[in-house]
Amino acid sequence: MDTLGPEQRERSELYREKREFSPLMEKQILERMGKGKERFPDIITCPKRSCRSPIKVNVEVEHVDLVCPLCGWKKRIYKQTQDT
Repeated sequence: MDTLGPEQRERSELYREKREFSPLMEKQILERMGKGKERFPDIITCPKRSCRSPIKVNVEVEHVDLVCPLCGWKKRIYKQTQDT
């Protein structure tokens, strides 16, 4: 199997796209944190195409901070409280 072949490149690009920070990934993080879980098991990569470094996730009481240590990209997601 050719590692530089188009099929292999397509698979690796799809994998990277699944791990890139996106509104869907933000929703998954909020759902997980809303269930009381403090960790997110997947590796999330920076959305900047020139970077693609893994993002550091800092969980705080009221929000979650996502920070790229390489390029400095930041995003703060506020936790949603569930009314019962």
